Amino acid sequence: MSTPRRLSFAGAFVALLSGALGVSALHPQASGLRTQDTVPVVGYPQRVLSAEYGVLNSQDAYATKIQPLLVKYCYKCHGPASKPKADLNLAKYSSEASIRENRKIWKEVLTKTLVKEMPPEEAQPQPTQEERDTITTFVEAALNKIDLNAPKTAGRVVARRLNRTEYRNTVRDLLGVDFNPIGDFPSDDLGYGFDNIGDVLSMPPLLFEKYLAAAKKIAEPEVTSKDKDTLIFIAKPGPPPAPPAKPKTTREVAKDVLTKLAFRGFRRPPQADEIERLLKLFDAGEKMEGGDFEKAMKLPIRGLLMSPHFLFRIEPEQAADTYPLGAYEIASRLAYFLWSSMPDEELFETAKTGKLLDPKVLDAQARRMIEDPKSYALAENFAPQWLQIRRLEEMRFDSAKFPNIDAQLKKDMIQEAILFFHEVMTKDFTILVFVDVNFTFVNDRLARHYGLPAPGGTGFQRVKIDDPRRGGVLTMAAVLAATSDPDRTSLVKRGKWILETILATPPPPPVPDAANLKDDPENAKLPLRQRLEKHRTDPNCASCHKRMDPLGFALENYDATGAWRDQDQGRPIDTAAELPDGRKVNGPLELKKYLRDKRHEFVEGFAEKMLTYALGRGVEYYDGAVVKQIADATAKNDYSMTTMMVEIVKSYPFLYRQKDRGKR
Repeated sequence: MSTPRRLSFAGAFVALLSGALGVSALHPQASGLRTQDTVPVVGYPQRVLSAEYGVLNSQDAYATKIQPLLVKYCYKCHGPASKPKADLNLAKYSSEASIRENRKIWKEVLTKTLVKEMPPEEAQPQPTQEERDTITTFVEAALNKIDLNAPKTAGRVVARRLNRTEYRNTVRDLLGVDFNPIGDFPSDDLGYGFDNIGDVLSMPPLLFEKYLAAAKKIAEPEVTSKDKDTLIFIAKPGPPPAPPAKPKTTREVAKDVLTKLAFRGFRRPPQADEIERLLKLFDAGEKMEGGDFEKAMKLPIRGLLMSPHFLFRIEPEQAADTYPLGAYEIASRLAYFLWSSMPDEELFETAKTGKLLDPKVLDAQARRMIEDPKSYALAENFAPQWLQIRRLEEMRFDSAKFPNIDAQLKKDMIQEAILFFHEVMTKDFTILVFVDVNFTFVNDRLARHYGLPAPGGTGFQRVKIDDPRRGGVLTMAAVLAATSDPDRTSLVKRGKWILETILATPPPPPVPDAANLKDDPENAKLPLRQRLEKHRTDPNCASCHKRMDPLGFALENYDATGAWRDQDQGRPIDTAAELPDGRKVNGPLELKKYLRDKRHEFVEGFAEKMLTYALGRGVEYYDGAVVKQIADATAKNDYSMTTMMVEIVKSYPFLYRQKDRGKR
């Protein structure tokens, strides 16, 4: 088991509880970065909504204009048959409202109709362009329409166990102990791409045993220090008060200490019976330790760390089916979203006074917390999971082909993405810089990998990028390597990543008997385009690969580790490709331009991912209007990163709770 780094009792435990310990010492990753250049970000125009979105949006327009076209061109495969293809029965939907209520399905229908993927080429008859436009205009208008009078749904959020990162940070901020459970606790399961989803954060027996062992280990340095500072003054920073006329008993001192610890550890005011249970542990400890106060405190601190009110984020239920959260619950949601930890003293104080329920105060607190060094935790946890690059550390590349790739370089690649995300967040850049921008963060080792000048100095530094082939997450080595095979690039994986992460239109899973190019050794000898013909000619694969492959081709100049190349196996790299909608792209520069033009899809997809992370649950159909409101507010404010995060915090599902009646 990893041993916690011991901080002095006077300098850490007392100071932390009094709010006097500075954050920078606990977050070394978030400080000390030297800015080599002050670089303006790439500018982007505001999105302009087409006026045509307003046509054909009456309640009966679906039945008179849209359904007849679906019957004619779609129902043969996706109609009321017993087994519709892809398990999609379009006959189930009968109105504009039903489109909005099934947002994910209809976004896919819209995309496939726009790029002429559906109906498939072999299907006859084919709709005219005017008929396609009728369908896509109606569906897009339905998806973009926000019905302010529609019933709001908070969604179901279960009591969430702290994941490993949240446990580490909460122990640090509560007790001043730097305890890292990553190597001791079993890994947290993923749901919807993230490791903080309540439904999958179970409590297996092994983890309970690990919690018990950790509580014993953590309690030791906090109570066995030989410092003579008294615990009486824990709660109030500043000079000690005058001695009381009647000195407190050790049990009274213990009660003061444990009440303050429980308040912060439970993230709410503790109940009297909860404090009494902790005091009984103190009584037992005092007897065991012969009256030694500090040693007697070990048992109640262990008990607090094993309490479900510490290990879980529990939001009390009320009588109503849906109800607004209280100030303490909102404070907890806010802190674990932005910091992956418990609230600090200022946030607790706004909850205690009830001021946090004021939208203006909530807005101000969110902005303060985004600028705080603790927000590095959001970059460290959200960014690698959103970008799907955590797996890079476990990947093993062909050492004969890529001898320079070692464990440290892979960590550097991931660190670049984290620091870049943190910069965008804390400097409130437009989120469109994730697609393209002219700066990044590198150290000397990563700069050599990119072929950039070494920045010098110590550690990572922000540097200006003069090469337009770099810039944005798309061309970061972490993304390019994580979407490759160990011995070669994978344009299929890269294209799929763009559809999922940037365009928010993920392809369906491959069918079980989909062609596998790796199974045919003869394919390896062929040029890449010829190797992929097998997929394009296989009807089980063609529709998805028409969308994925062209996007991947545009990135073929980057090898499996993200380094630039002009040749592959002695042949010139061919990056030209035609997208399903007929648009041609050739190389990363044209791909970036194409993706900038798709900013609306990116912003909505990014909002959905961040909302999922913030809520700790998957985004459902009833969240569609919320996602759109967040995305639209972000777009109207020049795609501000801070705006998106604050809009999430102010959103209905973030501030309200629905009773947990089991999964449904």
